[in-house]
Amino acid sequence: MSNYEIIIKIDIQQTSTPTSNGLIKSDDGSFRIVLPQEAAQSIDTCEKALLTANYPALREALSNHLSAISKEEVEKPEMYRMGTLKKTRPPTM
Repeated sequence: MSNYEIIIKIDIQQTSTPTSNGLIKSDDGSFRIVLPQEAAQSIDTCEKALLTANYPALREALSNHLSAISKEEVEKPEMYRMGTLKKTRPPTM
């Protein structure tokens, strides 16, 4: 049975990219927000931006992970065997 590693990387850096009006999903699957310098100097604004980008990134990563596991399980036919379902009568008193 395999183990799974979860890696979270947060990168905050200066950029010449214009500010964004909200969350931007990049081609590599990451999410980003571009803040103006004044907002980037506020702990509350930065924290809100990080949490705003974090939730959809976590949900997408979890969705991709569970989809991949689901596909792996379908490829293992030995997990699904024919069986007989027996109906038992309730005990009488």
